Amino acid sequence: MAERGEGINTAQFERQVGTMALSQLEGAGALSLMRAVAWHNALARLGHAVPLVVVHDLGCLVAGLGRPAGALRGLGDPDVGEGWRRLLVELADAELVRSQAGWKHRDPMVGVVLARILSSIVPQLPEDVRVLRPSLLPVDVVQYTRVEPNSAFTRYDQSVAAAWLRCMVDNRLLPILEVEQIDLDALRLLGLFRGGEALPGVDLADLYSVIISPSLADVVAFSMELLPSILEVKREAGQQSFSIDGYASIERHGNIDDLVLTQLAFDEEVFEQKLVDRELFYFTHERQLDNERRTHQVLVDGSASMRGVREVFARGLALALCKRLAMLGEEVVLRFFDSRLYEGVRVSGTGSAEVPYALQFRAERGRNYARVIRQLNSELGQPRRREGQSLVYLLTHGECQLPPDEVQQLAAKAPIYGVYILPGGPLELPYLDSLHRIHVIDAEAISHGRRAHKARQIIDEVQDDLQRRPGGRATGRGRGRRG
Repeated sequence: MAERGEGINTAQFERQVGTMALSQLEGAGALSLMRAVAWHNALARLGHAVPLVVVHDLGCLVAGLGRPAGALRGLGDPDVGEGWRRLLVELADAELVRSQAGWKHRDPMVGVVLARILSSIVPQLPEDVRVLRPSLLPVDVVQYTRVEPNSAFTRYDQSVAAAWLRCMVDNRLLPILEVEQIDLDALRLLGLFRGGEALPGVDLADLYSVIISPSLADVVAFSMELLPSILEVKREAGQQSFSIDGYASIERHGNIDDLVLTQLAFDEEVFEQKLVDRELFYFTHERQLDNERRTHQVLVDGSASMRGVREVFARGLALALCKRLAMLGEEVVLRFFDSRLYEGVRVSGTGSAEVPYALQFRAERGRNYARVIRQLNSELGQPRRREGQSLVYLLTHGECQLPPDEVQQLAAKAPIYGVYILPGGPLELPYLDSLHRIHVIDAEAISHGRRAHKARQIIDEVQDDLQRRPGGRATGRGRGRRG
C-alpha cells in the first residue's frame, strides 16, 4: 500500500476512517471528507491529535460544507451521539458559522480556527488520550474509497474518538465560548489576500498566533477600514503591439505557430517537459513596456515609543501601502527597526506573509536610529544590488533623531517619505529638508473617524508621485503636510 502519512500504519488509518461512523453531520460529501483530511493534517502539524470525525464535523460546520443532522444518526453510544449533535446545532448559530461566506476558508485557515476551538478541550481529555502523538493522514482519495466507515468502526477500538466526543459534550460551553471569541475581522483580513489554496510564505504557527491574540484587535480593525478599498486597485499591464513589420520580441508564451524553430531540436521528452514548464521560446507581436525597476522599502518603527495608537496607525498604514504598491506591480519590502534594521518580508500582490509579520512583530532592543540609517545606507550602496531605483518610507514618531549627514546620503540614493505619528510638540528635526515628503499625523488626524481618510491620502499621494515621475525618480522636494 502507498505511504499513508507520517508514522501512520494501515490499522491507524482505517481506525480514523472508521470514526466517520460517529458523524452527526448531513449534507457533506466526499470532497468534504478530503478537506477534513487537510484540516486534520494542519492540526497534526500544530501538535494536536484529533479524531477525524471531530475535525470533519466541526470543520464542515465552520466552512459551510454541511449542517447538523435533524435526528440522531450513525453508530456508537446514542447518548454521546445525541449530545454531539446538539452541540453542533448550538455551534451552527454562532456568528463565525453564520458569516462563513465573509472570509476565505482555505484549508490552513480552517485548520488554525479548529485548533483555536479545540485548544480548550485538550486539557480536559483523559491523560492517555491527551498524550497521543499526532500522525498525518494520506491525501490520496483512492485510499478512502477502499474503506467503509461502518465496517472499520466495528473492526477497531474507537475509545479515543468516543473519549473526544464525550469530553466535547461534557464541556460544551468551552468550544462555544472559543467560537464566540474568534476575531472575525482577523479572518477576513487574512482572507483578503487570496493567492490560491495555500497561503504563500505563511507558517501555520503564525496564523494561529494571529487568531488567538486579542492584542491585535485594534490593528486588525484599522487594517479592515483601509484594505477593502485599497484592494480594488488593479495593475494594467502596459504592452506594445506590432501587428505588422515583424515580431516585437521573444517571449516564454505564445502560439505554437510562433515557436522559435531551434526549440524543435530538443528530444521529444525534453520538448514536452519544457512545454509543460513554459520554458519554450516564441516570437510575439507584443512586448511588455520596459519600465525601470523600483524597490520600495517600507520601514516601520518597532520600538517601545510606538506602542498604543502610534503602533496601530503605523502598522495598518504599512500593510495597506505595501499591498497597494504590490498590486501596482512594484517590488515592496516591509521591514521593522529599533536599534537595528530587520530583514523583513517581500510583499506580493496575492500573498499574505506580510500580515502576520506586521501584526505580531515585537522588538525589545531599545533605540539606535543612527545605526539603522547607517545600515540602510550600507545596503543601498552595495554594488551588487540589482533592485534598481529605491524609495524609502519611514513610519515613526516625532523624536526620531537621525544624523543629518546620513539622511542626506540616503536621500541622494532614494526619495524618502517621512510619516511622523503623534509628535509630542512641533516637529523640529534637523534633517527634514532632505526628505521628499513629510506627513505629520496629529491627534485630530489619528482620531477614529479620520484615521482611515488620512491613511488613504498618504497612499494616494504616493501613487500619484509614481505616475507623474517617469521611472519613479524624484525630481524635487515636497514639503510636508500636517494631518
